[in-house]
Amino acid sequence: MKTKLVFICAGLFLATACKKNHDSGSGNNPPNTPTAEELVMDSVYLFSKEVYFWNDLIPDYNTFNPRKYKSSSTELESASNVMDAIRKLQPLDRFSFVTTIAEANGIQTGQDEDLGFFIKAGSIDQVLPYDSVYWYVTYVYDQSTAGAAGVKRGWIINKINGTQIGYDQPSVDILNNIFFGTTTSANFEFLKPDGSTSTASLSKTSFQANSVLYKNVIVSGADKIGYLVFNQFFEAPSRAELANAFNYFQSQGITDLVVDLRYNPGGSTATQDTLADLIAPLAADNQKMYTYQFNQQLQQGNFPLLKTKPGFGNVSFAEDINTVNYAKAGNLNLSRVFFIVTGSTASASELLMNNLKPYMNVKIIGDTTYGKPVGFFPIEIASKYAIFPISFRTINSAGNADYYKGFAPDNLAPDGVDKDWGDVTEPSLASAIKYITTGSFRLAAVDNRLKLQRDAQQILKPVQQQLEKNKFTGMYKEIR
Repeated sequence: MKTKLVFICAGLFLATACKKNHDSGSGNNPPNTPTAEELVMDSVYLFSKEVYFWNDLIPDYNTFNPRKYKSSSTELESASNVMDAIRKLQPLDRFSFVTTIAEANGIQTGQDEDLGFFIKAGSIDQVLPYDSVYWYVTYVYDQSTAGAAGVKRGWIINKINGTQIGYDQPSVDILNNIFFGTTTSANFEFLKPDGSTSTASLSKTSFQANSVLYKNVIVSGADKIGYLVFNQFFEAPSRAELANAFNYFQSQGITDLVVDLRYNPGGSTATQDTLADLIAPLAADNQKMYTYQFNQQLQQGNFPLLKTKPGFGNVSFAEDINTVNYAKAGNLNLSRVFFIVTGSTASASELLMNNLKPYMNVKIIGDTTYGKPVGFFPIEIASKYAIFPISFRTINSAGNADYYKGFAPDNLAPDGVDKDWGDVTEPSLASAIKYITTGSFRLAAVDNRLKLQRDAQQILKPVQQQLEKNKFTGMYKEIR
């Protein structure tokens, strides 16, 4: 069970801690008689000043003045404004954020409240005109209302509440409101691959998201190819799902493995450790996987505010204490592994690939990944919010760390959004199978239809990013 990082100072949240830890001549002494909202803003600043990976860039309290970022809207927006200002101090930081405790818990456990599926803009036959672009279902969680209604990857959203959905700003606004706004239910009309329609009334409900969206063994001649679609690194539930999936692969005697991380935004580094231990060859056992690197202040044990938090009183951030070694799990002894990725593949997903590269042949198929080699641990403030300032980077056994531009694929392939999981004609999966069975990738560049799909996805990226900006992307360290 994860540690709840509940703020333990009594009264007006940080007031006592600020007075104890900052003298009046330091430039770090917040003014007296603040409001509760101002104290929340102070908390974002003061904790970030201790734990932010680039904390030397954050000026003293009086210079930074977190209270000047007060919003005319909500307390959460004020807190987010402070974090945004900190993030702007470091151009590499696209990631630090503030959210509610409830949403932070959902990120960690997979227990959230939403529609239980997501979408992506895609054009299957041509790049232009834009009326050929549709919003495809990319994945569905089993226990959600969408899963119960039988919604499948590859279906197209045709209408929402009777309104036609297309590639235009009004449609994007509707989608943002439906998926991320206050709307709790909607009527959907889907177009299925066979041309028929399906209608469903879907609601945002609480459910346990499944990380393993699909697993199967594809047999092609003498090759037995394990295919795993892994969607997010949640905590204990994900680790149990992975154990079951790899027990299945071992029982089937797979000879190769394809791990589909195309929409995986990251999550728990401890769950990454579990998956890496299952994939790595036997020779990696007890060898270095990676090291966490924190700022110098944390490494030197100088974090008085953070020490007030449960779980942090006796923690050490020294590099020698924060090195993870492989503990090989299972009996798979593969020499290579294939990853299917897109620009949405981030953080703990990239950590997995980076950690395995020194020990086996890693082949990447799809598009360049997101590029997030840094992570955080959530800190609760005011019993309402969780802040996620970037707090560490990871370094693999070969010393590779700063992949801010992502990992380029060994083979470019489009995301076949019109194909369901396991369809061997889906371009990225087909590329992996082609290499496994012949030793070379499919020459997708000579296939005009696939090239057009790739080109369309590049053109549509800005619109997709606009829709995905509210989704979690990151990796975090579990503090127990």
